[in-house]
Amino acid sequence: MSAFWHWSLAVLAAYLIGSFPSGVVMSTVIGGPDVRYHGSRNTGGTNTMRLMGLTAGATVVVLDGLKGLLAWVATYTIMEGSPWALPIAGVMAIIGHCWPIYTKFHGGLGLATAGGLLLVVSPLTVPIFLLFWAIFFVGIFRRTYSPRSVVFSLIISATLSIYLLSLTMPMTLFLISIVIILGVRHIPEWNRVV
Repeated sequence: MSAFWHWSLAVLAAYLIGSFPSGVVMSTVIGGPDVRYHGSRNTGGTNTMRLMGLTAGATVVVLDGLKGLLAWVATYTIMEGSPWALPIAGVMAIIGHCWPIYTKFHGGLGLATAGGLLLVVSPLTVPIFLLFWAIFFVGIFRRTYSPRSVVFSLIISATLSIYLLSLTMPMTLFLISIVIILGVRHIPEWNRVV
């Protein structure tokens, strides 16, 4: 198989894995309200938790995190160990989560999918993000959930990780891509207070 077909198959596989609508499936399985039409109308763990409780929400967060890891394993296998498997898998799984084909491109905000990958490939980025998110969340925006705090924290944690951790070029591009995709996804939510 040519490199073009390897890359194309990897992109498609990562997107389809990322598109798995965990929150929608959870609401169907436990008979809860459809997350696409209630609460914030996002299909991720936060909205699921608000609508169906801590256990359902935590399960969705874990499943969404595992989607990123599964996409990476599939892409790494298809691309025969290429270091570029990570940015391709990460970008496409997050895009799949945010704009999933299975639910007519109505998805979540992508944090759990990105976080699942980061916990494995750049674990120090996660506590940096959480520290700055807490500073913005508690000290500045004082909201239950603030898309602004998420975006600012992503920018700071990715910048510090790139600067301090001697990352490879694929990993650097992965972090930059996460900031751009999640930033774009959070823009429509910018002024939401829930």
